[in-house]
Amino acid sequence: MRVTQSRYAGELNRFALAVRMLRLQARTGTIARYTGLSNDRIRKAYANYVLEHGHNKLPHRKRGRPPSRIDRFLSTPQRLCESTVLAALFMHAGLLVRGELSRCHVPRNLTRLMMGLRLCDAYDMYRTLIPQGHINLEVAAVLLRAIGETQELIMTFCSTCQAVYVQDAYALDYGRGPCCDRMPQCARY
Repeated sequence: MRVTQSRYAGELNRFALAVRMLRLQARTGTIARYTGLSNDRIRKAYANYVLEHGHNKLPHRKRGRPPSRIDRFLSTPQRLCESTVLAALFMHAGLLVRGELSRCHVPRNLTRLMMGLRLCDAYDMYRTLIPQGHINLEVAAVLLRAIGETQELIMTFCSTCQAVYVQDAYALDYGRGPCCDRMPQCARY
């Protein structure tokens, strides 16, 4: 048996994604969701990676259940802007497609593995654009689920400047984005 045979390519891709997500400090449950690997195999992959590269090469991972609350995306104008940037990167990566009534959905033709790869790509781009951002990979996965799967968050347009921003689907929306909302009346065009 050769590792280069095509039947092992999928397995190698799943392990490569698992290691990439481990580097980004993802929890075991999140890695299992996107790779399809069992929790035991993920823990063994982590242990093998640490043995090969040492503890200095891999950051410490958080334990426990992954976050699930969406209020962190809307709590401050800065976090709302960061969430909007990340959601736009999800759209650019093909993870989100706009639907009707400001709702977005994840394309049905994406496999979980492809979603995981694109999630990591979008997150890496987010870290490049906003190096001191407040969103980690776990929270980025929550944002993707909240917009594309559970639709607790929507993408809507500001009535003043037509910029897109993230909005709670069940909250009152006054039609003004975070930037226009903070801007004084005299400064608007």
